[in-house]
Amino acid sequence: MISYQIITSRGKPRFAVVEYQAFLKLLEDLDEHKKAAPHGTRKRQRKEPTAQELTRMMRTNPIRGWRLFRNLTQSELADLTGLKQTHVSLMEANKIKPRRNTLAKLAEALSCDIDDLIPRG
Repeated sequence: MISYQIITSRGKPRFAVVEYQAFLKLLEDLDEHKKAAPHGTRKRQRKEPTAQELTRMMRTNPIRGWRLFRNLTQSELADLTGLKQTHVSLMEANKIKPRRNTLAKLAEALSCDIDDLIPRG
């Protein structure tokens, strides 16, 4: 177990102070870890899921999945796209099929591709 001291500033942790020998051991361990997994060999993690992954994970319509992923309400998405909230709600409930130009507005507001908003199978 490494002994350490936390130094705070304005009530928040700013520094961790460890004994010099413990610091050298941490550097050595880090070096070994880097050698064990050379740069580029680790599987790159995607930052965002695909529409299909969102839909499958959330068991929902892709438009709703992307809206929730972007932490937007239906009203906020409607404001960003110039649509009415009820229109967004109907699209998410699969009651109406959005037109291509509507999908383009939604894709821009949600920072995704139009194809990501089309429900699959």
